[in-house]
Amino acid sequence: MNDPHLESMLLEEDQGWRRLHVLLRSIPTNRLDEPTVTTDGWSPKDVMFHIGAWLAEAARQLERIRGGTYRPQEATVDELNRAWFALSRTLDVPTARAELESARVIAREALGSLPTLTADARGWFEESAWLHYAEHVIDLERWLGA
Repeated sequence: MNDPHLESMLLEEDQGWRRLHVLLRSIPTNRLDEPTVTTDGWSPKDVMFHIGAWLAEAARQLERIRGGTYRPQEATVDELNRAWFALSRTLDVPTARAELESARVIAREALGSLPTLTADARGWFEESAWLHYAEHVIDLERWLGA
């Protein structure tokens, strides 16, 4: 796809990603499982997995958009968040981090493979990527007392 919006979206995502990663790297390893980031008991590890899960979901939806099989999400955001939180509680930090890293690559590739950048595609990528990163950067900064 040769769309000027694509380049700006990927740049926005990359800037948000860098900010998120600087913050994640600043968290001491012994605190990555500490379940006090949110009142619901999320740890930094859970935040990593959560963002990765949404990036993976965005990639799936972008593939559906590309294939002409896209339908609006049936499960609610809260339902997915609850299911992914339950799953993240069973994972170790390296696995959660791997999900985050790999899902980002897959989502960026899925966005770039679209023949046209539709409103649905923009929405899925923006909401799952840099807008989502920014939301959780705030949570993590508050938790760290930054």
